[in-house]
Amino acid sequence: MLEDIRKNVVRGNIWVRLIYMIVLGVAFNVAEFVILVTAVFQFLASLITGEPNQRLISFGRNTARYAQQIIAFVTFASEDRPFPFSSWPSEPHDEAAPATAASAAGDTVTQAAAIAPKAAAAKPKRPPARKAAAAPKAAAASKTAATKKAPAARKPPAPKK
Repeated sequence: MLEDIRKNVVRGNIWVRLIYMIVLGVAFNVAEFVILVTAVFQFLASLITGEPNQRLISFGRNTARYAQQIIAFVTFASEDRPFPFSSWPSEPHDEAAPATAASAAGDTVTQAAAIAPKAAAAKPKRPPARKAAAAPKAAAASKTAATKKAPAARKPPAPKK
């Protein structure tokens, strides 16, 4: 057992990973600050123009994806090293993007076609109605309704003066 631990400790690649983790930890803090600044600018843009800036939306998504890649690497969930050791994450055509982003790209029809099947599949299905069991109850209810007298019409209250 001690021999296995000794082999793991002297492995070079685990120490190289530690260096990557330290560098990416600093990069994560920078990305966190950049996301905060982007959010402030997005708020100001929305306040002034009445709608969010599409470029800031795209940049925010890419920066968030970068932060996610860093977290995945430093927690050993991924072996893929994020930027600057690979390319910056770019925003693919995301089908969950809002229609305004799709229309800015001129892709509204494709966007709607991609979302429609998923939206239909997400709706909960109702169980089929039980008509056979409801028919006897409806007949019994109509018989009791016919035998009961209708309540006397009530006069509306007099208006106050």
